[in-house]
Amino acid sequence: MFDPQQSYTLDEYWKLAETFPDRKYEYIDGVIRMMTGGSPVHGQIAVNISYLLVAVLRDSECNVYNSDVALQLLDTKCYYPDVSVSCDPRDWTRKKALEAPTVVLEVLSPTTERIDKVEKLQVYQYYPPIQEILFVDSRKCYVEHYHRISSSRWTVSLYTDQHDVIDLESIEARFTLHDIYSKVYLELEEEPPS
Repeated sequence: MFDPQQSYTLDEYWKLAETFPDRKYEYIDGVIRMMTGGSPVHGQIAVNISYLLVAVLRDSECNVYNSDVALQLLDTKCYYPDVSVSCDPRDWTRKKALEAPTVVLEVLSPTTERIDKVEKLQVYQYYPPIQEILFVDSRKCYVEHYHRISSSRWTVSLYTDQHDVIDLESIEARFTLHDIYSKVYLELEEEPPS
């Protein structure tokens, strides 16, 4: 049985994932974290982006993957991003997880934002194959785009206008915030009273 207080090996993690295929777990330095489902808005944004990427990359060497596909980053981390793109043919035949993603995308929600923008961002930036990272907010029209410019340097662009164009240079894909948030009803969180 799964014990969140216990430390696990990578093999034990994969065994747990095989034993409970209807659940998703992330693996971080021996710790296994169970994942929860997302909101309808979260899912709709991820589907919109997946659709945009599949359309643009149809004739390329790159494949688009949804949140059912894990990324194994070294032997110490396994994550399930909302959308990922791999242009490495070796990933096409892997059985458990992608190992060479080019682009990783996380849809931010109140329950995942801290983990995504602190823990995962550091790991994604450290992992050499990843060239671009997108954080897409599920509460407001807001996207952060991280683009690798050298092994340890990144640029960050912020987008807040529906007409802003996001250019994922590493995979030659472009789309607007309007495309990402098409038919998405954003319900802004209320500010807590002062």
